Amino acid sequence: MAVDIIDLTRFYETALGRHVAARLQAEAQRVWPQAGKRDAVMFYGYGAPLADDLWPDAEWHFVMPAQQGALGDSQGRPTILTHESAWPLRDDSINRLLFMHALEAASRPEALMQEAYRVLVPNGRALFIVPNRRGFWARSEHTPFGTGRPYTAGQLRQLMQQNGLVPGQSRPALLAPPALTRSVPPSLRPLGRFTAALLPHLAGVWVMEAIKQVPAPLSVTRAMSRRKLAAVRPAVVSPKI
Repeated sequence: MAVDIIDLTRFYETALGRHVAARLQAEAQRVWPQAGKRDAVMFYGYGAPLADDLWPDAEWHFVMPAQQGALGDSQGRPTILTHESAWPLRDDSINRLLFMHALEAASRPEALMQEAYRVLVPNGRALFIVPNRRGFWARSEHTPFGTGRPYTAGQLRQLMQQNGLVPGQSRPALLAPPALTRSVPPSLRPLGRFTAALLPHLAGVWVMEAIKQVPAPLSVTRAMSRRKLAAVRPAVVSPKI
């Protein structure tokens, strides 16, 4: 189940939402320190809170799932509303791909992963920001991370590998429960790094990298071929009167 675009926007306008965006942006930058001017970077799901200050020199594109809805970007960057398993993008056209408020809401996670594989350039990289099944944030109905299907780190890696993506770096984020996040004094926030190292399974969110495997595994090639054949429909010719 996807969170409505209006609810997502309202959450990231709150103090808690701004804190979440800042922490996730910091973790994303630790995995990918920079993106160049020639890099085509696509955000699938809802990424405006991170993209505003993340890699300002990159060429940004926003693709939003139809079940979530879409809002125009305040900076005029391209925004596309589409079905989760049929992106209007060319094969091998995106250097870097980010997911947030996306995978956990997908009705067909495997098809979504296959679209990611299709549009990434060879050895292109994806970054998945996904609620942790064992964390506190997946259990809270007061944040967008409490909706949909959360994943353990093992489940997320398995889903990647089944769809031709090799797991890369992984970072836990949002260690404190939502109710305590805003009340933690700044002097104690560095303790979060030690907690992440000792108890990563308690993280609220996983920030996990994936790399496109080339050539694709046979299982992935077959699945994508079946999807292409299913998309072909015979033409209907009206009889002459």
